[in-house]
Amino acid sequence: MRPLRTVEKQWLFTPTALQNTPSLDDGITLHDELQRRKTAIEYMRSLALRAHTIATGVQDAEAAHLRGSMIIGATLLHRFYMRRSFNDFNEKLIAPTLLFLATKIEEEPLKLRHIVNACLAKFEPSNTRGWYPSGDQHEQPPREYRTWEKDILATEEVVLEALCFDMGVEQPWVILRRSLRGFDEMTMGGAGESSSSCGSSGHGGVANSNGHSQLNGKGKGKVTEEIVNELGWAILSECCLSPLPVLQPAPIVAFSAFVFVLSFAEQIPLSLSFSNASELADKFHLDITFSPDGPLGEDVVQVRECLEQFINYCRAGLIDPELNRYIVAESPEGQTGPYQRRFALPAVKAGMVKKESSNESLSEAIAKAADPVPSSETELKIKTGAEDLDMTVETESGGKKEWSS
Repeated sequence: MRPLRTVEKQWLFTPTALQNTPSLDDGITLHDELQRRKTAIEYMRSLALRAHTIATGVQDAEAAHLRGSMIIGATLLHRFYMRRSFNDFNEKLIAPTLLFLATKIEEEPLKLRHIVNACLAKFEPSNTRGWYPSGDQHEQPPREYRTWEKDILATEEVVLEALCFDMGVEQPWVILRRSLRGFDEMTMGGAGESSSSCGSSGHGGVANSNGHSQLNGKGKGKVTEEIVNELGWAILSECCLSPLPVLQPAPIVAFSAFVFVLSFAEQIPLSLSFSNASELADKFHLDITFSPDGPLGEDVVQVRECLEQFINYCRAGLIDPELNRYIVAESPEGQTGPYQRRFALPAVKAGMVKKESSNESLSEAIAKAADPVPSSETELKIKTGAEDLDMTVETESGGKKEWSS
């Protein structure tokens, strides 16, 4: 992985640092703090959808254009609570503040008026009136509206100061999409093509000695670029509910999400999906290479740590616990056979094209040797008849050679 700049290193923490946050100093347990962080991020997402509906009048459960803002907002929230306490800054105020800030950073701004109205609808009693100006210059917003607006703007300044005005966030979601653009072209042409020299597993892929198909799990070839994007987003969205964005660099998180996509979609163990994914690790700019004995490189340990942290946070309930049932257990015997390649690498494809080009040139050379092409000064005279075609070539020496077909 590329060397991290100093400004990036300051926002990456060790798991031990989670035991020394300002909230813990104020008597809040680590479990409660992490749960409150998760709640704040869920508030943020709910407010984003409400504000989007208020602004457009359209209910959109996805709001895909706000995905980047959600990632940025969640990451900034984790950073903020590494330096400030929940006792001083309640999640109900931090959520709309960071939403307002994140949408501006991502250049998908939601108007403050829409965010405040969303807060009134979510956090205030049902009879609280929002402010929807009708054009009357003398119309004033309700007191509750003015209070929320003032608090959000004041808290925004505190957040910017706590974060040292550093709003740079490298998004795993962007890395994943960029790294795997054209994914469908990287996939091997078919199970038979890949396994013809290695033996068939009966599942449409290459079987190793622990019984799992190494090409495509249950043999359905499920993973496409569309599935990688959609399932990858779901996994990364869940990751943001945990402290992973401040524990691991974005390329590591993005690559780990890809490992989970392969594992979940093809129902293969993580060790096998990691081996498959390692072939494309260079696209994530990671120091990981494929090996029949398992992935190699300096970043292997960090990816394994990220995978383990994801699973632990699933078990702790920070990440959807339902994802646990999609994780295929490793064989008790472990990996007893060599790993097989899963993807057609560009170098392999280039070699195939070069080979085809060489064969074509050889064929042309043979044809030219058998029937030399007349020089540019050669005069061709073609006569057509009812039954045949006679072609007469008058050579430079004046002789004639005739072919008929």
